[in-house]
Amino acid sequence: MSVGMKRIMFILLLIPAICFAVVPLKRDSLTILKDSITKLNQRPVMTKAQFVNLYKYERLEKYYKICKRKPTQWKYYKGWSTRVFEL
Repeated sequence: MSVGMKRIMFILLLIPAICFAVVPLKRDSLTILKDSITKLNQRPVMTKAQFVNLYKYERLEKYYKICKRKPTQWKYYKGWSTRVFEL
């Protein structure tokens, strides 16, 4: 085989290999961002009422811990708890 024939054979084998090669697609940052936003929107969300109730009970727990640490504060506990649930 001559050098010219080898080149032709190489080109004939190379062209289909290039045409049918699978190139992995790179995900750009915008696609990744859209995916993460979609995931965030699908998660369960706390309602406003649930948040307020949780906040109230956390405040009440804070006052309870103050009273447990310093028993002289129990006289204020009734006022604190009333304020938590009425305001």
